[in-house]
Amino acid sequence: MPVRDPRDHSRTERGKTFSLVKKHTLPPNDQGGWMAETREFLESSAYRTLSTNARRALDRLKIEHIGHGRTHNGKLIVTHDQFISYGVTPEYVGDALDELAFKGLLKITRGRAGNGTAHPNVFRLTFDGDYEGAPATNEWKRCTDDDAKRWVETVREQRKI
Repeated sequence: MPVRDPRDHSRTERGKTFSLVKKHTLPPNDQGGWMAETREFLESSAYRTLSTNARRALDRLKIEHIGHGRTHNGKLIVTHDQFISYGVTPEYVGDALDELAFKGLLKITRGRAGNGTAHPNVFRLTFDGDYEGAPATNEWKRCTDDDAKRWVETVREQRKI
């Protein structure tokens, strides 16, 4: 077995290989923003059991959040039409948002419309810090598999009516 030179930082140690790995695994600088999601979040019951429309609505909210440089969480405004243009089925936009709120991924401050004035819903993603500098509340961690099943059963019952 050959003796290695301790000063040799070739492809098998923290030299060149580490630099390449770091270069290719860091978030891109030129892609218009990014948002990290933890493994715990991606494996959670709240995230794994999302319906297609809820997943699309969440993705649209994340796009809005990234578009503001991740500094407006808690003041995010996405309109009904923006959800639809992103691919959320028009008649299920409300259901998708309710599902996200039920599973703890989203906090919604309900707006109202009428009499010529419109006050839109304002959203906060619970898995990222808010605009005031408060850390993530991670309310999605409270959602269990039983909670997710209960949501599905509730939706099925409502559709039977």
